[in-house]
Amino acid sequence: DIGAFFATQKGGAGLADDTLIAEGDYKGMKFYEVGQKLYRGGDASRGIPACMACHGPSGAGNPGPAYPHVGGQHQEYAARRLQEYRTGTSTEKDPTLFNVMAQVTKQLTDQEIQALGTYLQGLHDRADDAAAGTAPAAAPAPATPAAPEAPAAAPAEPAPQQS
Repeated sequence: DIGAFFATQKGGAGLADDTLIAEGDYKGMKFYEVGQKLYRGGDASRGIPACMACHGPSGAGNPGPAYPHVGGQHQEYAARRLQEYRTGTSTEKDPTLFNVMAQVTKQLTDQEIQALGTYLQGLHDRADDAAAGTAPAAAPAPATPAAPEAPAAAPAEPAPQQS
């Protein structure tokens, strides 16, 4: 039964890996924090722009040049796509945006690609937040639009001048 199979699978969407990194440049940071740092701020010293500059702060993408929605993508998928950009593997018809991502990902380490993948997967629910049942606050309801202003009165005719 396919339902029983999926019921036994480990879920992952919506959670970011908050395991501490034991060694290397990111020693002491949580795994998702590395991805968060790169996503939000990039690394100017290595020519890596902030991912959110194109994909938006929540990963929802940006209209116009078709920057895709990346928030909530499964970690494995997001990391694989970043690796494909880095190696030059593309199925895209228009290589322009692919080439932008290829240049960015060439500067990323394997660990950074995995960290970005986990950050995108949660964008950003940490494992301890999900376990505690805390969720981001709902967006406020849009404000009720104000009543339209009355049209401006037509200018009065100038009074005739007396001589």
